[in-house]
Amino acid sequence: LKFLLSNGYTVALINPKTTDLTRKMEGGITKNDKLDTITICDVLDTPERKKQYRITKVDRFDLYEQRQLTRHHHNLKEELNVYCNRLQKSIDLVFPEFNTLFSSKYSIVYMNLLKTFGSAEAIASTDIRTIRKCFEIKGRGNRISLTPEKLKECAKNSIGISSEVETIQIKHLVSQITLIKEQIAEIDKKIEEFSITNNSPILSIPGISHFSGTSILAELGDIGNYSKPSQII
Repeated sequence: LKFLLSNGYTVALINPKTTDLTRKMEGGITKNDKLDTITICDVLDTPERKKQYRITKVDRFDLYEQRQLTRHHHNLKEELNVYCNRLQKSIDLVFPEFNTLFSSKYSIVYMNLLKTFGSAEAIASTDIRTIRKCFEIKGRGNRISLTPEKLKECAKNSIGISSEVETIQIKHLVSQITLIKEQIAEIDKKIEEFSITNNSPILSIPGISHFSGTSILAELGDIGNYSKPSQII
C-alpha cells in the first residue's frame, strides 16, 4: 500500500471477507491467485451505491505503526500475566508462606529473593549474610518491614515441598517477567511520544491515558474516513 501510494496510484482497500463472500455468491469453489484477481475486479466493478471498498487518499502509516505498537504492548501484557500465574503456582509449592511476608508482589526484594534462592529450603540453608544482600536496594525506594532474619525463620518452618525442578522454573520465570516488564516500559515511552505528537483532544476525556488514547486512535485509523459519529461507534 505504501509503495503504491508513494508512486501516485489510486488505491482501493477491500475487506477480504467481501471478496470471499463475492466468490461464494458467484458459485466459486476453487481458490487461487488468478481467480482471486477476477473476484477483486468484480468487487471493484460494483455500482457506486453498492460500493464495497474505499479509496485510500491519505498516507497515515504513522497510525499503522502506532497500532502495531499498541497491539504488541497488549500481547506482552497477556504474556506477562501467563508467566506471573505460573510463577505463583510454583511459589505455592515450594514456599507457600512467601507472599504473606510482603505487602505487595514483585518488588525488588521480592524478585531478588526468588531469583537468588527460588525456594524455602534454599533460604533456610543459606547463610544470613547472603540473604541480606538481596535486601540491599540502591537509591530511593519503598522499604519493607520484612527482615532477613524473619524470612529465614519463616523458611525453616515452611510447609513447602523440596523440588529442584520448581526452583529452576521460578528462577527462569523471574528472569522472563523482568525482561517483559523492561520491554513494556520501553514501549510505554514510545507510545507516550506518539501520543504527544498526535496532540489529540481524546486525552481530555477523564480516564483516557496516553496508551488507551493512542490505542483508540490507531484502531480507528484516519478519522477522515468517517463521515458521521455513528460510523465510529
